Amino acid sequence: MFSTPLNAKSPFASGSLGWNLPASIGIALAERDSGRNRPVLAIIGDGSFQYSIQGLWTAVQHELPILFVVPRNGQYGILKSFAVLEQTPNVPGLDLPGLDFVALAQGYGAHGVRATTLDEIRKACREAFPRNVPTVLEVPVQATIPPLL
Repeated sequence: MFSTPLNAKSPFASGSLGWNLPASIGIALAERDSGRNRPVLAIIGDGSFQYSIQGLWTAVQHELPILFVVPRNGQYGILKSFAVLEQTPNVPGLDLPGLDFVALAQGYGAHGVRATTLDEIRKACREAFPRNVPTVLEVPVQATIPPLL
């Protein structure tokens, strides 16, 4: 699918909640301005996506063909991991039930699609980059509490 080597960007040293969406917009704008026009793929958890959702409007206004893959587990998984680490049970507000990222994407003017099989994911990825709008690909995943490194 990609003809050139991939570059990965992430601020893991300082925490990344809310960073990926606006960072991917900046990268897509830089790609356009440089003339390279390489595709931008951002994988953003459903909780992190909520931190800077208004950036989706900006991506739509600038007609950026970014593919936002949102693994939807219905929770702030990393924050739940920190709660376990800090021995702080029952932290409120870490569950995100009922969010519909397809409807949310469409509300901002982006393309939204939900994929539950590998073939559906492949199809959505192939179709995303030729568009002149961002695509939000919601992929339901099992809710687990990820281990901290």
